Amino acid sequence: MKDAEWRHAYGVSGSAKLPLVTIIAINWNYGAYLSVALQSAVAQDYPSLEIIVLDNGSEDDSAARIRGFAEQNPQVRVIQLDRNIGQLGAAHHIVTQHRISGDFVAFLDTDDLLFPHFVSHHVRAHLLVDNGAGLSSGDTLQVDKHGTVIAGNMPQWWKMDAAERPGWVDIEVPTQHETPLPLAMTLVPAGPSRWFWHPGTSIVYRRRSIERLMSAIRVPIEVKFALDASAAPFCHAEAGTILLSEPLSGYRVHGRNSSVTAPQLQHFDSGRASFGKDNKKQERWFRKNIRRKQIA
Repeated sequence: MKDAEWRHAYGVSGSAKLPLVTIIAINWNYGAYLSVALQSAVAQDYPSLEIIVLDNGSEDDSAARIRGFAEQNPQVRVIQLDRNIGQLGAAHHIVTQHRISGDFVAFLDTDDLLFPHFVSHHVRAHLLVDNGAGLSSGDTLQVDKHGTVIAGNMPQWWKMDAAERPGWVDIEVPTQHETPLPLAMTLVPAGPSRWFWHPGTSIVYRRRSIERLMSAIRVPIEVKFALDASAAPFCHAEAGTILLSEPLSGYRVHGRNSSVTAPQLQHFDSGRASFGKDNKKQERWFRKNIRRKQIA
């Protein structure tokens, strides 16, 4: 799909070149799910993509799978590390040590998957709202290890009480089609906030916000620290969030999820690592190890 065709299909007028979006897949020992995740990245219907795959020193067959995938998809850049430096550490390594060209950046957990219109819906929201938001987050379907949908969306408490939160605005943005279509979104103003985003794969960040974050973090970074636990609050505090109502990605539920801490009830996982002791430890580390002068 070319830029003009995309603009016509998604109802975004204009003739300027569409923003480039970088999808960064960070993998560690997820060979069983890797092919589905990577295929979902290259299957996006958005015409301007950069795709980078980093393997975090996996001990399974991930490295071979990634090499085979890159051979079939030469547009994909591969970064192979010889040891696991964790998700946040890997993101820091890519952003600070490698070239990223996208105006927006999505980090794909390789046990999850993106729906084909994931990038398009995020970019359309940013272009139509045009408020400089630091990130956007879409709704998510939960799938099991076989890819079967086990829950229609993430638990409602994740996005409850929006009307009662100061500054939160539920809006309908019309597309720029000949017959406009209303798009439901919630705009959340910048500032400190409790966790209200969906898990990591659901988020698209503005690159400049991510670069400011990574340039301000001091190393070393603990292996178990999650990217979204630091990146989402930081980017939101700088420039706010756009919440999209559509499910745009699949969140795979299995034994190694960092975003699931509570028992299941009728297939819904109501826990969030952001409220666990490990995340509190990361929050304390982050406050201690951020270079304030870098973000002033």
